[in-house]
Amino acid sequence: MASVKEQLKPIILKSLRITDLTPEDLADDQPLLGGDLEIDSIDILQLILEIERHFGIKLVGAKFDEKAWASVNALAATIESKMAATRT
Repeated sequence: MASVKEQLKPIILKSLRITDLTPEDLADDQPLLGGDLEIDSIDILQLILEIERHFGIKLVGAKFDEKAWASVNALAATIESKMAATRT
């Protein structure tokens, strides 16, 4: 099974409708907020929905955690911890 990061990168590109990059073009330390991808609040909502549907988790609780969206690595780590929490 592909790693969370390998599954996450195509979701990011598809949700943001980025057609000029491939998943391999997204660096693991690619900033998601305030970076080159120019993600806005609507994009974040779309990404949250796609991530929750794909991974079967609840990604955002009562408070939005900006640290979880600092980079592809940070988001993948957050997803992995949420998945681990649902298994226990």
